[in-house]
Amino acid sequence: MQAMARIRKEEALRWLAERLGALGEGECLDFLCKKRNRLVRIVRRPQGFRVEERGFFREDFEVAGEREVLRLCERLFSREFPRSHMLWAHRRRA
Repeated sequence: MQAMARIRKEEALRWLAERLGALGEGECLDFLCKKRNRLVRIVRRPQGFRVEERGFFREDFEVAGEREVLRLCERLFSREFPRSHMLWAHRRRA
């Protein structure tokens, strides 16, 4: 488990893109708002990724590739963190 990183929302997609390829099976990347009551989680699965949204909406998405994950997360970040400027992000075991 790594320590939580405080990142700017504008840099969240770049931060995600840099770490997504190195994500091992069964590991996940969590993005939380300042109050930590809303979450977007990307979990590495044997075939692709599962993206979980917990906050204003509660949905799970099965995605095949990294490009689709980035496209989906761009939409989810704007939907779940509309007024946030900073996000908490960290990598851990799912």
